[in-house]
Amino acid sequence: MKVIFITREGYNLPGARIRCYNFSRELSRYGIDTEVLSFSDSLGAKDGAREAQMGLGDKIKFNYLAFKKLFKQKDAVFYLQRFNYHSFAPYLAHLLQGNKLILDLDDWELRENPKYYCGIYPSSKAHYISQKIAKRSIFCVAASRFLEEFLLQSNKKVYYLPSSVDTELFKPSLNGLEKNEITLCWIGTFHKKEYIENIKYALDCFTALRKNYSYIYFDIIGDGIYRDVLEEIVKTFQDPHIRLKGWIAPEAVPGYLGTIDIGMFPVVSDNKFNRAKSPTKLFEYMAMAKPVVASAIGEANNIIEDAVNGFLAKTKDEFIKKIQVLIENRGMRRQMGEKARETVEKKYSLKVLGQDLYNLVKVI
Repeated sequence: MKVIFITREGYNLPGARIRCYNFSRELSRYGIDTEVLSFSDSLGAKDGAREAQMGLGDKIKFNYLAFKKLFKQKDAVFYLQRFNYHSFAPYLAHLLQGNKLILDLDDWELRENPKYYCGIYPSSKAHYISQKIAKRSIFCVAASRFLEEFLLQSNKKVYYLPSSVDTELFKPSLNGLEKNEITLCWIGTFHKKEYIENIKYALDCFTALRKNYSYIYFDIIGDGIYRDVLEEIVKTFQDPHIRLKGWIAPEAVPGYLGTIDIGMFPVVSDNKFNRAKSPTKLFEYMAMAKPVVASAIGEANNIIEDAVNGFLAKTKDEFIKKIQVLIENRGMRRQMGEKARETVEKKYSLKVLGQDLYNLVKVI
């Protein structure tokens, strides 16, 4: 048996890296023949911030190239990561030659609130086709409980596999423990308006704390199509302790996170996008034994036990107060970070979730 992981994104983006490249590597360790077909890395398609530069003709071309490759793989299982324009080549190959499908969702890329005609047919074509693919899949994989519930509407075999973290790469470091300053961090991409909204929330919290703590810093790490918007927002705060550092290569992230003190995971809007999101960066903070303050929205509620392996906050005032507790208590930062690392090792490591996926795939 061969499993082909199919994604439109490249290795540098976390969805493809974690749920395709990492899962592919884990399955291969169990003796399963695997391959990653990335429309970006394998075929040359643009992804991330550059994907918007592609037109319909480009997307048809890359689907044609992918179809030519997949149609030669008559016995392969297609592991489709997310539903988007790249779904059509594997779906067509599945229809024509009967390849088994597995649909994996770790994000909400559909319309927020489509209308349903006769209570059955959604007004969104993407919504409708994704449900069709889910129904034809031998099973589906959901990275969040919200996505699990969504997929269960179309397929009774849905398995919860959160986005994992490689605990061999992301492991605690002693860097930064004896410094005088305290660094708070937000890390991710700026491809969605929701992320800018979340960072603005974090900036407001940091600014409130800066009135009392002259030695705290806030690093914003990432890049994306809304970078210019974020740069203008940061300028309005006029604070040299707010550092917009730009993109860090995936292999450099563990080293950087070893230097911070507190991870921030703010979420403002309680919508489908935020409820569905599997919080990759939350797992990475925790794997590095860093205490995290997260909004009590979405998947963080299923991961963090408040005041044990992190803090959950329902309001901005609560978010600020819980960061303040961590700023003032080095021992709590250390203890909470250790509990966070323990949680990740038991439930969210690549080793654990890779074995879970293998147990699902081996019986196909």
